Amino acid sequence: MENENAKVKKTSKGLIIGIIAAILVVAVIAVVVVLSMSSGDVGKVGDLGITKQEYLVLSKFNMNSFLQNAQSKDSTKFDWNQKYQGSTAKEQIKKATLDSIQEIKIQLIKAKEAGVKLEKADLDNIEKAIDQRIQNAGGSRAEAEKQLKNDYGVSLADYKEVYKELVLSQKYMESERNKVKITDDEIKKQYDAHKADYDKVTVTHILVATQDLQTGAAFTEGKKKEAKEKADNLLKQIQQGADMQALAEKNSDDKGQDGKVNNKGVYTFSKGKMVPQFEDWAFANHKAGDTGVVETSYGYHVMKFEKREETKFDDVKDEIKSTILNTRFNDEFITKKLDSWKKEFPLKKDENALAKIDKTLYK
Repeated sequence: MENENAKVKKTSKGLIIGIIAAILVVAVIAVVVVLSMSSGDVGKVGDLGITKQEYLVLSKFNMNSFLQNAQSKDSTKFDWNQKYQGSTAKEQIKKATLDSIQEIKIQLIKAKEAGVKLEKADLDNIEKAIDQRIQNAGGSRAEAEKQLKNDYGVSLADYKEVYKELVLSQKYMESERNKVKITDDEIKKQYDAHKADYDKVTVTHILVATQDLQTGAAFTEGKKKEAKEKADNLLKQIQQGADMQALAEKNSDDKGQDGKVNNKGVYTFSKGKMVPQFEDWAFANHKAGDTGVVETSYGYHVMKFEKREETKFDDVKDEIKSTILNTRFNDEFITKKLDSWKKEFPLKKDENALAKIDKTLYK
């Protein structure tokens, strides 16, 4: 938020009358904005209202993504008032949700202008997706309704309407993305200039967590010190010849939903797949057998470098093309056009309505 400049107080009668008049004008404008929204809407972008159902579905989606990144499965045990980089999780999710809704509404406005609409095949696919939800609920529509109400706070019909808007907005985005052209020469030039970046490395690691991987809550300094000591001790055992995969199975906190250590701690990956500190160590020109301890937001990783392999051009050609295309599309469309349209179609919010919904979301 930008800070307003401080204003010097004055007490003349004329100025007081002017301030009162300005307040009345602002109040009238606020009433007009609220009345222009349809009953039940929580905001507006251009002429398109934002429904409570849209806000609920996208908020829940962002909450689930946040929990997944924090490796927490239970939203009821998560403290949404925890601060991350200066703002609470709740504030970040609300902003991300409203930003997403504004962009979706703009895409819908532009889709109409471009003549992009849902065809029969699109509607059929939407029906199939809804039917699949019912099948996943044991074939019971009533059970599917119950699950959606529990997961997103909306009915099946409401969910379908939100889904239709998302499909149309994505269809419009895809039509714009298809306008971007990439040549084979551009792809080869990118590969030659960054060949080493497409290499794959294999490492074995043991995670000693420094946070509760279910809730995201950080350990105390005392528990963090114990974790570091454990990591250092495991590293010493490995350097003395202990079987690292066996140690990983017994000690690593990097576990799947089945409670087992993921792949005995062995990972093969290219750049851009892991958290920065983990990746930086793995690609730091190590020799096979090199070991070390790396700290990330998850904890201490006891690392052992296994091997590095060069990736051939043909194996990554499609990946490089997709990367160039996405970068160009983001630069030309997302950054330039969409940011400009956000000024043309600002987001208008009903803060009272949003606050009431948030009370049910972040209990």
